[in-house]
Amino acid sequence: MSNIDDMLDGLRAVPLPTRLMTIDEAVLSQLTDRQANSAPLSGGMIGFAIIAAVGMGLVSTVVPSTTARAASSLSPFGAPAALAPSTLLDSGA
Repeated sequence: MSNIDDMLDGLRAVPLPTRLMTIDEAVLSQLTDRQANSAPLSGGMIGFAIIAAVGMGLVSTVVPSTTARAASSLSPFGAPAALAPSTLLDSGA
């Protein structure tokens, strides 16, 4: 393990390449350029997204996928008793 420590100490002593020293400025300038050149969403597109979301919400509440019904047995501590490991492993003999 001391060999790895010596190698890491050697890497620490090596100066950084100039491209890595200026990477922060390059990334931030590209992000600024991209933000300046991007077109904002139009009001029509935002309105369409709002109407579509409200429409899907209304449709999903009006047309239920399944009928609601109460559970057959209530289990206060998690899985119903029918799914307990002791009943699943029982061979039924």
